[in-house]
Amino acid sequence: MTNANAMTKTLQERVVATNAAATPKVEVHVRPSRSKYDRYWVLTLDRCPHCGRPHSHGGGDLRHPPALGFRLSHCSDRRPLDYELVSSIEEFPKFGKEETGP
Repeated sequence: MTNANAMTKTLQERVVATNAAATPKVEVHVRPSRSKYDRYWVLTLDRCPHCGRPHSHGGGDLRHPPALGFRLSHCSDRRPLDYELVSSIEEFPKFGKEETGP
């Protein structure tokens, strides 16, 4: 590895560590929902840490646990603002059969 590549890698690691430390964790309400064709999780936060308004995000298919984690807020007009969606619920109900491989 060249000296320039090593410096670039170190800088990237520092940026990732800084962003992770600065990313707020937001508790969400998790609820099942359905449309005409699908059943899915809805993740709702009462108060965005950036704008103070409520937001909601899709959480994936009901046959799997909801997809929590890092998301971009819906309120950013200029630069992307992120947060990490977390839930105090440890075990979610199972809906339908889980998909199996081929």
